[in-house]
Order: sequence, then C-alpha cells, then structure tokens
Amino acid sequence: MARRKDHSPEELQDLVIRSVLEFLQHQSAQALSLRQIAKMVGYSPGTLINLFGSYAHLLLAVNACTLDQISERLENKLSAAQSLDAQQQLLLFAQEYLLFAQQHTYQWRLLFEHRLDEEVPDWQQNRINQLFELIELRLSQLAPHANNLELQQASRTIWASVHGICMLEVDNKI
Repeated sequence: MARRKDHSPEELQDLVIRSVLEFLQHQSAQALSLRQIAKMVGYSPGTLINLFGSYAHLLLAVNACTLDQISERLENKLSAAQSLDAQQQLLLFAQEYLLFAQQHTYQWRLLFEHRLDEEVPDWQQNRINQLFELIELRLSQLAPHANNLELQQASRTIWASVHGICMLEVDNKI
C-alpha cells in the first residue's frame, strides 16, 4: 500500500477518479467496491473515505468528472458548429450525447444509477444546470419570446426525450 505522503490529496483524488473511469470503460459500477478501488490505487479504503467522505461521495466526484467530460464535448462540438441554426445545433447536441452514452456506457449509467441520501451539492447541480443552459440557449433562439421558466421546462423535456432514446439504445431496445 502507498503511504499518505506518496500523493497530495488532490493527486490522490485525481488518481482515484481516473482509476474508476478506467474501470467503467469495461465494467459496470455495480461490479465496483470501495475495497476494489483502494486496491487499484494502492491505498486503504479508510484513506479513500477520509479523502472523499464516503463511497457515495467518491462516486459523486466521478460523476462530476463525467458531467465535465460531457459538457466539454458538447461545448466543443457546438462551438465548431456556429454556422448551424439553433435547431440543427440541438440535433447535434442530441447526437453527441447519444455518442457519449454509447462510447462510455457504464460511466454514463453511473450518473443516473448513483443515489445520494442527501440533496445534490451545489457544485454538482451547477454542472447539471450548465448542460441544460446549452439547450436553453438554442431554445431561446427558436422561441425568443419564451420566458426563463418556459425555456427551463422545454430544455428538460428535450433532454428527457433524448435521454430516453439513449437508454433504449444502450440497452439494445431500439
């Protein structure tokens, strides 16, 4: 086992998250345990609990990284598609989201399978809101007279539809 001084807390967090993401490229989070993660990174389970607070918070940190990856990927794709109109950009958003779900199925699933016994922290909710804002921006171009509440509801409806299609696709039900 590694000693506490081998890595700074930030380095260890990064190592743990990268290790879990690598695991999720091949296996479901259901096959993962705190003990297994500790073994992968060479630290004790207690060290990981001290670092993240709980196994649930460790998985929440992994999910934050996943949301960052999705957001970055979508923003890059949408930035490269500035010449497209808002409706075409929404379609691109949906296609790219589906592609991420197909390429990183277990990682993507963890976002929705992971349950917290508490409210989602603000730092995580902000990540989620940023993704919805990508949709809302395009919707505001399509419906310039819509108010914020209408845009929020429409963005969540569109996302839920796309998410449902993604679920059917990754489950081979389409």
